Amino acid sequence: MRAPRMLDRGAWRLGVALALGAFVVMLAGRASAQDDTVPSAGALAADYRLTNADGDRVCLIALSDTPLGRGRATPERYSLGLDRAACASAILFSVDIASWAPGPGHSIRLYGPDGALVAEFTEGVGGTWEALREGDGVYFLVNPRLTDPGLHAGDLVGAWDIAEVAGKPLCRLELTDIDGGGGTLRARLMPGCPARLVARAPDRWRLDSGSLVLLTARGEGLRFAAQEDGGWEKVPPEEGTPLLLSRP
Repeated sequence: MRAPRMLDRGAWRLGVALALGAFVVMLAGRASAQDDTVPSAGALAADYRLTNADGDRVCLIALSDTPLGRGRATPERYSLGLDRAACASAILFSVDIASWAPGPGHSIRLYGPDGALVAEFTEGVGGTWEALREGDGVYFLVNPRLTDPGLHAGDLVGAWDIAEVAGKPLCRLELTDIDGGGGTLRARLMPGCPARLVARAPDRWRLDSGSLVLLTARGEGLRFAAQEDGGWEKVPPEEGTPLLLSRP
């Protein structure tokens, strides 16, 4: 009786490699499918704050899960509500917003009356969605119900180092608890700051849906997002000079 042939070691390794490769491709396909999943309108319908990157211009917008009309639009769009007169003076492109729809990866798409895409907001962290409009700028949709409820202005009062590069502070900023009017608190730069920072020196600050906003006397604003190390980074970081805030 002839002994059974042993499987060639090279062929065995090739078979294992092919099997693993097929498994990886399958997992990647599933992950891609999950990333492309479009949520229901009800999962995203809520009241939002549409703001510019600095956070000094705000438009309140309510996304509904009620389908828009009886047409068969592709994708299906949903109704929304906003104070058009108030929003037009704050966010210029808001006059073009007529409907919305959920998109892949929990994104939020805003459409015009003709069904043209006005802006697509991709999901970030802390109940915030971000959109970049070419030739216009960065905008945020913030769901106040999803922002960090444990963050209070009192937690940020005190001294903060300002840096353009992590670990290399340029000078110091003090956030106070003194009323600055209009829902803001007073802020001041400490002596020794470079002229480029003094030129845009903030004199007020506030918390805006989990973000820190520094405001100048001219009403200009800088928005900062919380970092895992307890510091804050200007957003979007690639726009202009990077700025970091950290405790001394």
